[in-house]
Amino acid sequence: MKSVENIHEITKAMEMIAGFRFKKAEHRFIRSKPFWLELKNLAGHLSRSENLRHPLFEKREVRKKVLVVVTADKGLCGAYNANLLKAAAAWLRENERFDPSLALVGKVGFNYFRKRPVTILSAYPEKPQADVSFAEKIAKEWKNFFLSRQADSIEVLYNAFRMGTAGQAALVPFLGLSGLFDSSTNGQKSGAPVDFIYEPGFEQVLNPVFERYLESAVYLLLLESLASEHSARMIAMKQATENGEEVLDRLRLLRNKTRQAGITREILEIVSGASVLV
Repeated sequence: MKSVENIHEITKAMEMIAGFRFKKAEHRFIRSKPFWLELKNLAGHLSRSENLRHPLFEKREVRKKVLVVVTADKGLCGAYNANLLKAAAAWLRENERFDPSLALVGKVGFNYFRKRPVTILSAYPEKPQADVSFAEKIAKEWKNFFLSRQADSIEVLYNAFRMGTAGQAALVPFLGLSGLFDSSTNGQKSGAPVDFIYEPGFEQVLNPVFERYLESAVYLLLLESLASEHSARMIAMKQATENGEEVLDRLRLLRNKTRQAGITREILEIVSGASVLV
């Protein structure tokens, strides 16, 4: 019973820590999202320009696909990692004809796939806590995969944040940008199109905007994944704490019943002995 009490206290403390970290990650995610949406809107307007000539918008036959899998560095977060690994394995089976490769972010995903016969282009076994410099680094690396033709299509698999839940595995396109903007209206807003004036020129504005768009997309993705991870861990530890309380209640009831049975037996022995003496 003492060991159950100790585990109960540990899970309760871990729930509180995960709750604190979740609030912090959620706040960062909510504050960063409006900037990314406006940047995506601007990138969408630029992508519809007749003067657009950019290698990230190159339309080519898809022969090689890369899947970026963003997992946690630790467990104890329910089905968070298991759902991602299951979805990644299903993606690999579905895209066997495209010479699939993986780019891994997170220790759990790295430890899982390094023991399996799959090509790993890059891996970050221990990711920082959604750091801007880290987002810029991996965004540049993934962009180079596309530009060097190591990949004709790059998709990202991560756990999307859902308020009050452990999140849900989401698969989103990352590169090339032509399919991303052509297949959606995310880069458009209702009303008349905006006629931008480019200074010092269209080409000088285009490259920094798309680079910043990719970096911001990766940063927001890492923030969302981090918030979802802490939410999943908080929920898992809460359930573990509640289960521990149920086990403790049953053990206390069993202990009280055993003690009462012992007291009753001793009283009966005393009464029986007294009746013999009389």
